[in-house]
Amino acid sequence: MNSPADAPFIIDRDYTYFSPLDIMATFLGVSIIFILAYLRKRRHRELDYYKYYLPALSFKMLFVLANAIFYIVVYGGGGDSIGYWDGAVKLNHLFWDNPFAYFEELFKSPEELGYLKNFNITTGYPDSHIYQESESWFISKIASFFTFFTFKGYMLMSMIFAYITTNASWKLFELVRSYKLHSDWHLAIAIFFIPSLSFWCGGISKDTVVFVAICYFLHHLFQLLSKTLKSKWKNWIILFITLYVILQVRSFILLGIAVPLLFAYSAALSKRFEKRKFEKYSIRLIFILIITGAFIVFFSTSLSNDFIKEASIINQDMTENKTYGNNRYSLGEIDYTPIGMIAAAPISILAGIYRPYIWEALNVSLILNGLESIALFYFTFRFFASRKIGSRIKRIRKHEFLIFAFFFALILAYFAGFTSILFGVLVRFKAPILPFLVIILTSYYMDEKVNGKQQLSDLGKIQK
Repeated sequence: MNSPADAPFIIDRDYTYFSPLDIMATFLGVSIIFILAYLRKRRHRELDYYKYYLPALSFKMLFVLANAIFYIVVYGGGGDSIGYWDGAVKLNHLFWDNPFAYFEELFKSPEELGYLKNFNITTGYPDSHIYQESESWFISKIASFFTFFTFKGYMLMSMIFAYITTNASWKLFELVRSYKLHSDWHLAIAIFFIPSLSFWCGGISKDTVVFVAICYFLHHLFQLLSKTLKSKWKNWIILFITLYVILQVRSFILLGIAVPLLFAYSAALSKRFEKRKFEKYSIRLIFILIITGAFIVFFSTSLSNDFIKEASIINQDMTENKTYGNNRYSLGEIDYTPIGMIAAAPISILAGIYRPYIWEALNVSLILNGLESIALFYFTFRFFASRKIGSRIKRIRKHEFLIFAFFFALILAYFAGFTSILFGVLVRFKAPILPFLVIILTSYYMDEKVNGKQQLSDLGKIQK
């Protein structure tokens, strides 16, 4: 068996991304996607909020197209997105060369099979860096299904990923809208019209797959928690599939989901005992003890040591290795112990939410993130600069989805800020956090708009 270092490594550098066949297939595929989208909107024409569906799809398509061109032109046909697609194409070749080997690759890891055992000169060899990392190779496995009806085209496959991501985002939009926490416009901005979210979480990437899985997971989870839901088997199936996908691609996000869910469930139970203070505060205390105990147990096991060691290696490599470039930030001196990592949380979370600042993003690849940072500062200022700040915080604390979104954003912001160090990595890691942050920071608009109308109505009655 070849070792990874000695394994054959051949990647096509003669791919044609804009051949007549690629252009025609992409045009036809995008036309079909928009026809399907139009028919979907027409079926729901009685629902006023469906006016955002086609603009959301168009916005996503535009930024995913920009992302694909970025990898083709700026990276010269390199980068991880091209690598995932290239691996999918090689799996397609493997299917036609040896269908049994193709399915063996799908259901077994490279370690189980032996390094590149099933590939040959006829099929071509996938990028060794993609193949060696199980999380990356999993993306190629998913993408390989689309190669059978996209003529193996990179641009068309990217557009299909954009369509899937838009539909997943729509599930999140409908879920949050059902709580009547926002105006449709503010919610649409939060979920559909954030540029970096559409750019990084729409094409062929880990970020896209994870974001899609998170959207479907949350939609079906909160559907299961709904008392009005009659049929649950479909929700359970999709729930387990999305959990499996998250576990395969970015397992640490499961922690970012589990802890907020405990807080959200605690808030939901507390509301049932709103008038019974003893039971209400007892429930909160029990959940705080459970979460605290879970963290203590985690940090006392070898899992925490492995996590801290890996975080230390990644952080120091990103900081010291000049091959990654100089576009990076620093968290200062970090003590890689449980206490040290907790102490680094505030500065890591700030980095994961607001950086790069506008003066750190004065180049083409980061300028949108710098402008988004200004927008987040604006929303944050508007949230806190009010006499009603107490009621706004209380609103978040009492609603199970808002409290989930709050802790979910904080935990993932910590992971992103602590481990990235490079701005180019940070903007991708933080992208799935952004809609949840905007949902939190704009959740008070609906109430204040309704209250304002009510006050005007009451004033009118008094004058009459």
